[in-house]
Amino acid sequence: MELGFSTQRKRLLDQYKAAGSSITCRTIPYQSTGVFQFDVVDSALTVAPGVAYAVARKNQVLTLFGYGVGDQINLGGTGGNVRATEADTNQGEGSRTNGAQDFVIEGVGFYARSVRAAYASGGGNLYAGTGKPVDADVLSSLAGDLPMYDPAAINMPPQLQSPFNLENGVFQSLIDLISVDFLFDRKRTEKIGTVNVMPCASAKSMLRANGEPNNSNIYRIPEGYLWRRAGQPDSEFTANLQLQRALVVPINGIIPYVSGAAADAVPTTIWMEVTMRLFGLAIDLPSAN
Repeated sequence: MELGFSTQRKRLLDQYKAAGSSITCRTIPYQSTGVFQFDVVDSALTVAPGVAYAVARKNQVLTLFGYGVGDQINLGGTGGNVRATEADTNQGEGSRTNGAQDFVIEGVGFYARSVRAAYASGGGNLYAGTGKPVDADVLSSLAGDLPMYDPAAINMPPQLQSPFNLENGVFQSLIDLISVDFLFDRKRTEKIGTVNVMPCASAKSMLRANGEPNNSNIYRIPEGYLWRRAGQPDSEFTANLQLQRALVVPINGIIPYVSGAAADAVPTTIWMEVTMRLFGLAIDLPSAN
């Protein structure tokens, strides 16, 4: 270790040691999910094949780690806000660690959890014609309220989800333009960098991973940032993701699987679900139970 270099992990452990406290340590990461929105514009559906453009407007901001399980969040779709579940976050309270826990942030990772695409509910689209979907979950997925996995690009343009697209090309283009800031106590901001240097931090196939497909592939912060338990300085934490420039993605129209629908259909809006994970060391006092 270089002279004068001290990590937040060492400082925190020294504080507990000096206090003579028994502690419990955990390495379970914190996670939080949000969405970036793409507006679909300039459709040319009278020309075969139909083409449109999905535009992610600049200055969109995702505030992650600011909500807990059960809080209302926006994940896109026509249904608006939904209640956060354990799949969205593992925080009991927004901006706070769980319990009386101190957490040293030593690594960051990102991945695209899913893509949502909403189609119009009027005539000449996936809802129209004989044989239209009637299942509530199917209709919710076509409205963008639920994710859809469409490996054959039947309902989603192949640029969004297709075996012919061997990586999530939209996400890979988006991450070059997203800046990441850590905000403590709503007054101190730490500029971390851009998402393109922060790998997926989860085991995926070689074709889908952002970097090497293993769980240890994270953006490391050796000195660490200290997210303190409630009542201490730096106990209120959020991560702000801001899209610095607009991104334009040409997308194809698709041929819907229901009869009576338009030959070329494009979504009205697209949402990219992005999950951020914080890795490090969590320290708290042993339970009394």
